[in-house]
Amino acid sequence: MPTKLLSLLGILAALHGSAKAGPNILPNEPWRIIAPDASALRMEAIALDRPIGGSSSAVKLTVLKPSEPFYSVQIAQDVLRPIADSTRLRFSFYARSRTGNPMRAVAEKASPPHTPAIELRLTLTPEWKLYTGVGVAPAYPARGMGVRFQVGHREGEIELAAIRLEDEGPDPALTEARAAIAPDAIERRIRQHRTGTLKVVVRDGAGKPVKDAAVSVRQTRHAFLFGCNIFGLEPADTSETQRHYQERFKALLNFATLPFYWGSFEPQEGRMAYERLETMARWCRNNGLLPKGHPLIWHEVYPRWAPSDPDKAIPLLEGRVRDLVRHYKGLVTVWDVLNEANNAPDYAQTGTGAWIKRDGGAKVVSTALRWAREASAGTKNVLLYNDFNTGEANVRLLSELQTMKSLPDAIGIQSHMHGGTWPYEHVWATVERFAVFKRPIHFTETTIVSGPRPSDRSQPWVTTPEGEKAQADYVERFYSILFSHPAVEAITWWDFSDRQAWQQAPAGLLRKDMSPKPAYDRLMGLIKGKWWTNADLRTDGAGACSVRAFQGLHTIVVKDARGRSVSRAVELPKGRKSLTVTVTLR
Repeated sequence: MPTKLLSLLGILAALHGSAKAGPNILPNEPWRIIAPDASALRMEAIALDRPIGGSSSAVKLTVLKPSEPFYSVQIAQDVLRPIADSTRLRFSFYARSRTGNPMRAVAEKASPPHTPAIELRLTLTPEWKLYTGVGVAPAYPARGMGVRFQVGHREGEIELAAIRLEDEGPDPALTEARAAIAPDAIERRIRQHRTGTLKVVVRDGAGKPVKDAAVSVRQTRHAFLFGCNIFGLEPADTSETQRHYQERFKALLNFATLPFYWGSFEPQEGRMAYERLETMARWCRNNGLLPKGHPLIWHEVYPRWAPSDPDKAIPLLEGRVRDLVRHYKGLVTVWDVLNEANNAPDYAQTGTGAWIKRDGGAKVVSTALRWAREASAGTKNVLLYNDFNTGEANVRLLSELQTMKSLPDAIGIQSHMHGGTWPYEHVWATVERFAVFKRPIHFTETTIVSGPRPSDRSQPWVTTPEGEKAQADYVERFYSILFSHPAVEAITWWDFSDRQAWQQAPAGLLRKDMSPKPAYDRLMGLIKGKWWTNADLRTDGAGACSVRAFQGLHTIVVKDARGRSVSRAVELPKGRKSLTVTVTLR
């Protein structure tokens, strides 16, 4: 992609604004035009009739040739200095467009994957307006972060003035987050929010207390959802590889995400993979796994035959949502209804992307949720909105849905970490950011790799002993932080094994040969060990005993000295602080 450097002092002055406005970490160096060819964008300095944001000049961008995707045409600049971890940034600028052009302004990681710290998607007006975004950035080296104005949506003119990126120092929530993720604080919250007192009272046939009865309490299922996508499941495959995949999946987890991508579910119009997904869902149910459908609507994996015209696509999308929710009613009860609306306008060549670009993410998500709710009538389906955007754009989208009284039943947060793990403070702060909506939070797609990405992308990305140890260490604390937060209801890993993992990354809990990595063993020690009720008790003189139990399903077995025995299945529900169970020995 050709890059043209412009070193006009007038443009620098226009973009960087007045020196009196405060610290600005954007450097006084040329901005770059990035475009498919030199004829796509023209940039020039212009004088202003009156100062704007302290600046007497502005930069004028003339989009001569739109691009697909729109971000192929942009101006860009990198931040020369390093950014400290958990730095609060303020990105501000004045802008106008006499032609009413859209624009995406972003402060983000300068190299792939371009993770945004601040993102603004705007449709500009002919009048000057101040636009501001605030976000928190992880640590970046010098030139590791950049500012971009992406303008290739359509032809027209855009003017910018007084652009600033300000370092406001450590995020105010940093101290609170660090205290929250201290080991003793995590353990305290797990006890408070994930356990309750399970009291067993034993009586004989006459209603008298039975002293010194043996009581065993064995947990059989968590109330919390520990899951993974189960895209590698082949129920009819009897190979050793598949057997290990299935056995290790159900031994550890209780939640499984099934692939309902439109393009693969219905590769030809009217030819749908009902039977395959039904077989997978029934296998999950028969093996103690709650199946989830992902996703009903997404702008990617879009069928080749499906229309790009939103007005033609909308009836098909509605039919798909209603049909799948009804077809799998009672079998699949958790659904990612719509995926990544914040990113969808970048894919306007698909009917879904074009619809969201035209009508806005909140309106489309609200409509899709309404379809799914109507189709779910009579069931207790859980309907999610799912996104990898954990910044201001997603907060704004959910705030709009809240105003419309159309929030999803749960908020899905993706946490793919192919480019490096999130700071633990960032994990906590992300949950806190979305907990304000008073909806359960599902970490829907978690990736933590077990080997460094090769600098030569033509080389395979492989797991390493050092990477596996680092993966296990991070997994243990990451899961502990999330399990301790009362707003979090589910964590879903992405993918279970390295075999056919997304981006061909060593992202699995299992290696390609289905042998467990240390991260698998570490999670087993938590989910079925440290966080798993397994108690042997004796009743006191009042015929009672109690245990601090983790929320979920348990089997209680009571035996007395005369050999009488009773077994009971009981549930300590999510959020329940205490439960008393009376068992009668006859």
